[in-house]
Amino acid sequence: AAFQRSGAEVRFLSPSSLALRVDGASSVATDDVVKHSLAHPAAKLEPAPKVCVVAGVGPGIGEHVARRFAAGGCRVALLARDAGKLANISETIPGSKAYSCDVTDSKLVEAVFAAIRADLGEVDALIYNVGGGAFRGYSNITAETLELDFKTNTLGLLLTAQQVGPKMAERGRGVIGVTGATSSWRGLAYTAGFAPGKFASRGLAQSLARDLGPKGVHVFHAVIDGGVSSSTSSNTSMHPEDIAETYYNLALQPRSAWTFELSMFAWADATWYSI
Repeated sequence: AAFQRSGAEVRFLSPSSLALRVDGASSVATDDVVKHSLAHPAAKLEPAPKVCVVAGVGPGIGEHVARRFAAGGCRVALLARDAGKLANISETIPGSKAYSCDVTDSKLVEAVFAAIRADLGEVDALIYNVGGGAFRGYSNITAETLELDFKTNTLGLLLTAQQVGPKMAERGRGVIGVTGATSSWRGLAYTAGFAPGKFASRGLAQSLARDLGPKGVHVFHAVIDGGVSSSTSSNTSMHPEDIAETYYNLALQPRSAWTFELSMFAWADATWYSI
């Protein structure tokens, strides 16, 4: 059934065999495979979100995630600190609305999410794409720098998740996606002002998944394991629109096969965190 939906030609030759043709190639499955296919119909995807908040929207992953969810019929709230740049992006995304927000400010987050609910409705999906930090060695990191690292990468996730998690749990469905990085897994000499916050963000995502998963809320953590660039000439950089497509597919995953964590990297670039 899945191959039929993708456009593959499927021919049932006899009750005892199944021939599958894809681009001229063929294979023959046994009775057991046929029986399994009939007994296990294609998995049912989760309904597409109707209202999505993308926190951390800029010219890159955040913008393209917003575009992909909007293309799926979602009303999208765009969050970032720079109101001017945010408005320019929102004008090019049908069904989106811009909200200037510092996600580390609890009072402001509360007010902005109240406005989102009033304007767009209850939130079905939250993509936390906020990140930042100082790429320096430990001897050049100040207390203020490290505090900002934790606030940006972890506190903001907590504050925004608190705004949507309870209602998602009540409804028994929803999606919270978190953008991670190589530094979510591995600290390097020059990431002393970045990796700690990313480690903490990953840990918080795990806690959210443990808490909200059994209540029907899908939490995922995506490790962006390399550089990101819109240039189609680069084989070693990920394209933000492809990352966005992956995020959208994760939001629709069947409940019987949820992903918590995955790593993405460009095909010509070796994965950093797992090798």
